[in-house]
Amino acid sequence: MAEGDKGVNMAVASLGSTLLPFIACIGAAIVLHVTGIGCPIKFVTGVSCPGCGMTRAWLSALGGRLDLALAYHPLFWVLPLVFLLVALRDRMPQRGFVVASLCIAAALLVVWALRLALHDEPNVLFSGLLSEDVVSIDVPRWFPLVHSLVTSTRDSIGGGHVLPPLWHSSS
Repeated sequence: MAEGDKGVNMAVASLGSTLLPFIACIGAAIVLHVTGIGCPIKFVTGVSCPGCGMTRAWLSALGGRLDLALAYHPLFWVLPLVFLLVALRDRMPQRGFVVASLCIAAALLVVWALRLALHDEPNVLFSGLLSEDVVSIDVPRWFPLVHSLVTSTRDSIGGGHVLPPLWHSSS
């Protein structure tokens, strides 16, 4: 194999490994949208994830509404930095990659914790532009299904015991 072909193959392989996480994210988003799950973390736990509002923020920013984008998620602008960090991970010192990754993760977790702690007041710290509470704690979406399954099974076998009161989904 010629030296030039080897360089091209390495460049294509590097580009592929850089684009793979991006393509996987797009694929996962499509699957989650089509299935109606939305956020898998909120689906399973009932708690909004640290990135809650990020998609709406980007759609708002792309529509020219930076104020609304910051209200949906004040760290939406970090996403391109994450992709850049992943793309450059092989070209930067390991320690720099780890420190940058931890800083981004810490910022997301701090904003998430503040939004959860203050979720009684919609979008507190971020804006008064939104009427809905972007971050919330709800009953996991699978819970009513399991509850109805348990209730119908109990009723069909004539169980005399009473199940403890359970949350009821607001959606």
